[in-house]
Amino acid sequence: MNRRLVIVIAVLLLVLLGLGTLYVYLAGGRPETAGEGKAKPASQTGVVHVRTIYMANGQNLYRPVGIGADERGNFFVTLKDAQKVIEFDRAGDFVRMWGERGLQAGQLMAPLGVAVDRLAGHVYVTDRMRLRLIAYDSQGRYLWEVPVLNALAPVVTKDGVAVLSFGPIALFDTEGQVVKEVGSRGYLPGMVDYPRAAAALPDGSLVVADSNNCRVQRLKLEGEATATALWVLGTPPRFQDDPTTMFGVPSGVAVDERGRAFVLDGFRHTITVIDTGKGTVIHTFKDLEGQADGLFRLPTGIAYLGDRTFAITDTYNDRVQIVRLLLPEENTVVARAPWIQWLLLPLLLLPLLWLVFRRRSYATTEALDAAAAHEQLRLVAGALKRVGVLPEAYERFADFVEHEVRIGDFLVRVDADTEGEDRLAALVEASKPRVRALSTVGRRMLLVSDDVQAAAARERGAKRVVTLADLAERYRIQE
Repeated sequence: MNRRLVIVIAVLLLVLLGLGTLYVYLAGGRPETAGEGKAKPASQTGVVHVRTIYMANGQNLYRPVGIGADERGNFFVTLKDAQKVIEFDRAGDFVRMWGERGLQAGQLMAPLGVAVDRLAGHVYVTDRMRLRLIAYDSQGRYLWEVPVLNALAPVVTKDGVAVLSFGPIALFDTEGQVVKEVGSRGYLPGMVDYPRAAAALPDGSLVVADSNNCRVQRLKLEGEATATALWVLGTPPRFQDDPTTMFGVPSGVAVDERGRAFVLDGFRHTITVIDTGKGTVIHTFKDLEGQADGLFRLPTGIAYLGDRTFAITDTYNDRVQIVRLLLPEENTVVARAPWIQWLLLPLLLLPLLWLVFRRRSYATTEALDAAAAHEQLRLVAGALKRVGVLPEAYERFADFVEHEVRIGDFLVRVDADTEGEDRLAALVEASKPRVRALSTVGRRMLLVSDDVQAAAARERGAKRVVTLADLAERYRIQE
């Protein structure tokens, strides 16, 4: 690899490194200083800020509450006080908005929860003030609604849409017909008290944020006074604001593709990761209260967008944040900044560039004879490093020593049948690059004895030819 190519590659890598450093700085790869409270680096917390959304279609996101996502990562947010439902794509870009204040069918007064069922083509919204479960199509057009006492949040399951309330959990089909009602209000396992959110598992069971009971349950929708509790994590408080409870007010639940539940605690500003099979805590993201990016003030809901990315309604900061949540074993540089792999790509290509641009040298037997006569074999070895030669030249000079330098250490035998053929033509042919073998790719240089042999080599197809005299002008032996 010549000096010019090395310089070009070095400059390219420095530019990429500089751009990467600038991106890290601008994208929040440093502790935040804006706003009340400072966010710790993502390398410590595992919370990687991706995007903050303050407005949608010119409207401020005042007190966003409910949030739900589909399998593509599009997510829907409810503005309770503005009576709006807003759809965003996975990147957080605005898609559409709908909602009209009123008491008529399809109108909204206090929309809390939202869930989407792409298979059925429905977006479900629970209206706390109108006491309704309302179904819209994917464009926001009204379809139907049914009354639900104290409706809190909808959850799409494999069997229909479940609606959480103060007391029982009601299951509806996609046409709004009641399938069953399970459980009741209370503190026993299988009972709930103001469950603000839930997430469905493939078997139809729900991971429920049992908010007023300060706990999380996995419930099967079976039973009457109590649902079937597969596990219960946490205990109800002994008194108001009991500091000994595992959770303060669990208000949001999202489940990733690995079956891990991410439970948002709006009062304690934590996100607890739970193994939904065992009902055990895997990890807790703590100290998330503040106004800086990656921090929250009384967050309400959480939705999973795929690839360890979540959208969170940061209610009292009047915004929605998109973050990546990385458990300690996942918290690597590439996971925090996936774009960095594109910076590593040039490094991975360097070996290929070296193969393409490295110089391979060959020498005729006459060139070596001339170099030996003038004691310049050391110069040839030092300048060309590895020299391909025909078998006869290799045998002749393999054990040749010039001023304590064994010339054979710098020679590479080129297998070429020269019997009855032009030796120069055979060497030129052997030195030509062959795309089929990466080991033969690269720039080729042929060392010849003099100008006469140089002209003969060019006639036989050699591209880059250097005479021994030219080589001696470029290099000299340092004794």
